[in-house]
Amino acid sequence: MKIAFAGTPHFGALVLGALLRSRHEPALVFTQPDRPAGRGRQRRESAVKLMAVQEGLRVEQPESISVQPVIDLLRQEEVEALTIAAYGQILKTPLLGELPIINVHASLLPKYRGASPIERAIMAGERVSGVTIMDVVAKLDAGDVYLQRPVEIEDDDDAGSLYEKLGAAGGAALVEVLDALDSNGFVPQPQQEIDVSYAEKIGRDDLIIDWSRQAWEINNQVRALSPHIGSFTGVDGRLLKVWRTAVAEGGDGPGTVRIEGERLLVSCGSGSLELLEVQPEGRRRMSAAEYLHGHRELVEGKRLG
Repeated sequence: MKIAFAGTPHFGALVLGALLRSRHEPALVFTQPDRPAGRGRQRRESAVKLMAVQEGLRVEQPESISVQPVIDLLRQEEVEALTIAAYGQILKTPLLGELPIINVHASLLPKYRGASPIERAIMAGERVSGVTIMDVVAKLDAGDVYLQRPVEIEDDDDAGSLYEKLGAAGGAALVEVLDALDSNGFVPQPQQEIDVSYAEKIGRDDLIIDWSRQAWEINNQVRALSPHIGSFTGVDGRLLKVWRTAVAEGGDGPGTVRIEGERLLVSCGSGSLELLEVQPEGRRRMSAAEYLHGHRELVEGKRLG
């Protein structure tokens, strides 16, 4: 099939890579406009754009994809279907209804509809996630389903590793659906409107560690926000990002720091959490042992939060 693809971050690039290895032809690639990022606020190209340019594909970066000039371009290129993976825009009329629009969503719908399905699944302690290949309709992530593939969430998975797993699974599943549509058709099935849940966009409150929660809950929070966002806590009036942790036993009251050799442990509402990788304000990421070598006096005998 002659298709167009729309995606922006690394997850989208993983799906685009699968399309490029398939027999289908991406005639156009849409991605979000370059945005300022990082400390220098320099404009940064998306992962999808970088891959598309490297592969010699035509790249378009409209502020809105749901406009008539985009439809005219799709018609001009005789695109048979628009495929989507983590594009970052809500599609609207007149684009909806113009041609088949097939989305790769990183959850087993109808669970975790919305913006942050990977992070929310890890935060909730889910043991299984997955991908859904679905039609795009006006209602958020409510379109008919072509195919679903479950993916196990391992104890040591964080958002980064789960993005890799789901991106690979999503790309393979999308190619499978396109193959079927190209050969003998593939009729999607309506979603069941039961067990619907929503994965709200990650906000600042989701980043703050509440040491009164159980250790396993905080560990899931840290995993869900690593390695791309980061959880944080307060240390003697400064911020400390927490990138990697492990559940431990014992406890002396929520937020209380214990130092055992080169181990940095913090008591929680139930159990303790060992901090394995942290990032002091204005500094690079480092192991807990490195952190203690230069900051022991900031945390020893203190309470975080």
